[in-house]
Amino acid sequence: MNSFKNLKKNTSLYLIFFIFFFSFYLKANEVKILAKVNNNIITNIDVMNEYNYLVTLNTSLKEIDKQQVLQYAKDSLIKEKIKEIEILKIYKLNEKNKSVDLMIENIFKNLDFNSKNEFENYLKKNGLKFDEVYKKIEIEAVWNQMIYTKFKDKIFIDEDELKKKVSNNQEKIENLLLSEIIIPLENKEEINLKYDQIVKSINSIGFEETVIKFSISGSKNNAGLLGWVNQNALSKEIQNQLEDLDIGEITKPILISSGIMILKLEDKKFIEKNNNNEVELERLISFEMNNQLNNFSSIFFNKIKKNIIINEY
Repeated sequence: MNSFKNLKKNTSLYLIFFIFFFSFYLKANEVKILAKVNNNIITNIDVMNEYNYLVTLNTSLKEIDKQQVLQYAKDSLIKEKIKEIEILKIYKLNEKNKSVDLMIENIFKNLDFNSKNEFENYLKKNGLKFDEVYKKIEIEAVWNQMIYTKFKDKIFIDEDELKKKVSNNQEKIENLLLSEIIIPLENKEEINLKYDQIVKSINSIGFEETVIKFSISGSKNNAGLLGWVNQNALSKEIQNQLEDLDIGEITKPILISSGIMILKLEDKKFIEKNNNNEVELERLISFEMNNQLNNFSSIFFNKIKKNIIINEY
């Protein structure tokens, strides 16, 4: 009889134990809607997956406050949904696209992988499926194609000016390692106010976290890093701003079509001039074209965003 009572008592304890931990598990894995973009739902699971995607492709984001990156992941998904909605008005996704393959190749090479298979294994180890990553990159590639098609006739490149830069008599050319923050601007009267806000943030939480918190640039995925830039590719205004900067310092606000840009000088070096002027000219033309397309992209995105219903919870 006592054995039966003990069994019954133990069974009850196990049941209570099971219910407690099962409830805890359900609560920890509860799916919550964090945003809606038109009829597209974004959940906390989606945001965590996006966070995982971002830090896997750019491990330096792991050094930034996780809550900041989670907020960025949410914003990134909202932006992606807006782009996808606009793309699907004109294009089809899930089709073979050489631009996507090229972007994927550039990504895995930047991560020091030699092949797509190595990249796929890396994604798998980090809990990511290649097909899902492919779709995200496809959306970005098709968006870029759409922007080029829409605005290619508005691109102006002064080749004569660039040829002058290429043919200068410098034996060595200064290359600058730059990072950027781009802030949207409603009117020019806000420039000093916005700039002071960014400077205070940089002094408080650092440049990279300020990028994640405020910047609207595509370089945000890389914590604002633009990489090495030939100073000849930069405008006179930007060159003048950078000329007297020490490494680690930032420029004054630079007015661009999508807002204001603040550059940080990360490092600098001199390299031997490329004697192939045609190659150097093509490089400068490509750099200038990409700059203009990025500006057109930001302006167009902000325009279509106004027609999208976005609810955040």
